Amino acid sequence: MQWISGILKFVEIILFVFLAGNVIYILVFAIAGVLRIRKPSLPFTKFRHITLLITAYKEDSIIEAIVKSALQQDYPTDKIDIILIADSFSPSTVQSLSRYPIRMVIAELDESTKVHSLQLALNHISADTDFVVILDADNIMEINCLRKLNRAFDSGYKVFQCHRAAKNTNSSFAILDAISEEVNNNIFREGHRAMGLSAALIGSAIAFESGIYRQFIPGLTAVGGFDKELELALLSSSVTIDYLSDTYVYDEKVENSQAFYKQRRRWISAQLYYFGKGLISSFTGVFLHGNYDLFNKTLQFSLVPRAMLLGTLLSVNLIHLFFPPNLFSILWLIAFVLCSIAILVSIPGHFYTRETVKALFSLPKAFFLMVSVLFRLKKANKKFIHTEHSYQSHF
Repeated sequence: MQWISGILKFVEIILFVFLAGNVIYILVFAIAGVLRIRKPSLPFTKFRHITLLITAYKEDSIIEAIVKSALQQDYPTDKIDIILIADSFSPSTVQSLSRYPIRMVIAELDESTKVHSLQLALNHISADTDFVVILDADNIMEINCLRKLNRAFDSGYKVFQCHRAAKNTNSSFAILDAISEEVNNNIFREGHRAMGLSAALIGSAIAFESGIYRQFIPGLTAVGGFDKELELALLSSSVTIDYLSDTYVYDEKVENSQAFYKQRRRWISAQLYYFGKGLISSFTGVFLHGNYDLFNKTLQFSLVPRAMLLGTLLSVNLIHLFFPPNLFSILWLIAFVLCSIAILVSIPGHFYTRETVKALFSLPKAFFLMVSVLFRLKKANKKFIHTEHSYQSHF
């Protein structure tokens, strides 16, 4: 029995070192994000030409909202092109959209993926365009979003991630999803920029200098997690990704456990796949070329999702209650407290409400759904998994 005890203790040490590393990582960047001093905005030098690129798959019920949002932007209309890549839309939706002053490209793809839609758009982007903004069909821009982006390009950076925020908090899972995104915004975007590292991409609300778009989009092959493949490509070429915390694009959050499960399965599968794909190049990049951005990105891909990390630490602490106190029980408790602090300081103040408290009762279900995802990751990154959208925005 002593050898069994020894093996269990060894496993616990390995698990603690890995999870404690996760906690230290997110705590450092969470605090950096909260303490970041933002530079004052500079006046812009000119109105650049912008292409808004909307990729949409079977989004008949909500697509008009984003088209209207794009057309209502406080920006010179002669400086905006709107391209909609319409994949698998009904003829009635296509006819309805034809009355808007946009360029609609009907996608006839052998395989419906975001990468294929983005590559299809290459043939339709004007040579006059200064930068391209990628939007999903559920994204709604704040009215002065393009003005802020136009000004941001005077900074010299060529890729920007806008602040994606929730446009709906109409269910417990939507609230948890919204909080999760804001926590990630603080840690992986605000915090990373505070420390001089690139911000993480999310998948939409991304702005590219047009030359960067034309350079990197053709080489993408991802079925799921295109933003992660794109990050590796950009960082391998030492292209910095900036974050615009004051430039909002509102995004639909998942409303139920089924949508949550599908979304997280896609995300975790892509994260693990690109962790393996970028592992060797990240080590050679940091040691041979001092590319800390690329190395840091691989570290990010190795992290446990925040809800799963918090749930695992809580579970281990509950197990330790059944045994006499020891050094490890204290260390596990410290890790749980520090993880909680990292998450709590990253949550915006407007989420500290009664509705959020109610939503917390859905956390155990969310945790077990994410654990169950780990047993169904096979081929999840090899096929297109669509998250349905239906929320009718009031923006």
